[in-house]
Amino acid sequence: MNHMSRRIRRVHGSPSVIGMAVFLLAATGAAGAEGAARSGTSFLQILLDGAEWPGVIIVAMSLAAVTIIIEHFWTIRRSTMVPEAEIEQTRQLIEGRRYKECIESIKDSKTMFADVLTAGLRHGRHGFDAMHEAASERANAWASRLFRKAEYLNIIGNLGPLMGLLGTVLGMIEAFGQMQASPGGYKPENLAGGISLALVNTFLGLAVAIVSMGFFGICRNRVDAMTVAAHAAAMDLLEYFRPITVGGGAAASGSRRVGGAPARPAEPAPSSSQS
Repeated sequence: MNHMSRRIRRVHGSPSVIGMAVFLLAATGAAGAEGAARSGTSFLQILLDGAEWPGVIIVAMSLAAVTIIIEHFWTIRRSTMVPEAEIEQTRQLIEGRRYKECIESIKDSKTMFADVLTAGLRHGRHGFDAMHEAASERANAWASRLFRKAEYLNIIGNLGPLMGLLGTVLGMIEAFGQMQASPGGYKPENLAGGISLALVNTFLGLAVAIVSMGFFGICRNRVDAMTVAAHAAAMDLLEYFRPITVGGGAAASGSRRVGGAPARPAEPAPSSSQS
């Protein structure tokens, strides 16, 4: 328990999202913290001493949630998903018909935009529809993977109250066990341990659930916004490779391939009217 206390204090003092969670806990239990301060005991120490093993599991869940949140905000950013500079550079290369340079410039990039666009360009020899489908499939794969990672916050948020309820039940069992062990002669302090176990675990479970579910909504919206933006940017550049139709809708035959690059867009058909 002392080892866990030192570990929690180190995490509590670090400038991370867990600081926001602990601040929320302290704000929610402000009255209890003031009473504990008057008695000379810290509010955090009361939580650690009264939680017992269900509280240890809840604390482990909270650390997992904080890890997921920090990792999300570190990896899901505009610079790692939809970098404006990379999009503009790629657009200039495609407009200049420098396809090999375009593929070389993005093939080693780790951004979602580059990965989706590369998947489309690699199918250039199969036509525009194949490029479009390949890019869409890769974008869906990115979105599914990122949504699955954020879903763990939803799991923790739903398990938190259940673990708190488990601690509550154990606390009530302990309190009534004390009453049964000393019928007619029990004192309020004999029940304090069980009641404290029940209330502390309920508090910890609800606090973890509130923080996890709140950040789950935030992370889910960020994933949706970033993946849609990256997909749209890649599909916008793939439109440069759409065949230009002439006459009754037949594709123009002026396209050619450049090495392993996708088919070169056909030149616009000349106007039929002569000046």
